[in-house]
Amino acid sequence: MNEIEEAIVNITQNIWESILGLEVQRARDVAQLTQATREKSLTGCVQLAGAWEGSVFLYCTATLAGEVAATMFGSSPGTLRNGDVEDALGELTNMVAGNLKIVLPRPCQLSLPAVVEGIDYRVIVPGTKIAGQVLFESNSQPLLVTVLEGGAMGSKRAGAAQAGAQTKET
Repeated sequence: MNEIEEAIVNITQNIWESILGLEVQRARDVAQLTQATREKSLTGCVQLAGAWEGSVFLYCTATLAGEVAATMFGSSPGTLRNGDVEDALGELTNMVAGNLKIVLPRPCQLSLPAVVEGIDYRVIVPGTKIAGQVLFESNSQPLLVTVLEGGAMGSKRAGAAQAGAQTKET
C-alpha cells in the first residue's frame, strides 16, 4: 500500500465513522464490486489542480448513497428530496479530496464536486494513472475510493485511467 492509499484508508474511515457514524472497513471481495455494477450506482468526482494534478472518485451503489444521504440529512432514505443523494455523495467526495490535500504537494485547489449516476458505466479521465485505489465495505455495500494522478488541461501525458467499478486487481 502506497502513501496515497494509506491516506485514503485513514481519511475514509475517519469521515465514515466520525461524521456519518457508520462502519467502514477495507474489503477484499472484488466480486462484490463486480456485482454492484449491475445495479444503479453513483460516482462522485472532485478535480485537484495546482502543484499536484488529479482527481478523487467515490463510487458506491445507489443503496449505500441513499443510506449515507439519509444519515447526513437526519432522515430516512424514503423521505429524501430530489438531489439529496447526489449532494451528499458530492460533499463526501469533497471531504475526502480536501483531507487528501494534506499529503499532496501544495498549493492545490479543489473543483466543485460532480456526480455521475447509472448502471454499468465507466468514468475515464484521459492522461491519468491510478495513484491509489482502495475498496471498502459499509452496510454490506461496496465503496471504492480512487485517486487518479494527471489529466491537467494541456497535459501531454499518454494513457488514461478509469475510476468506478473496475479495480486494478481485475
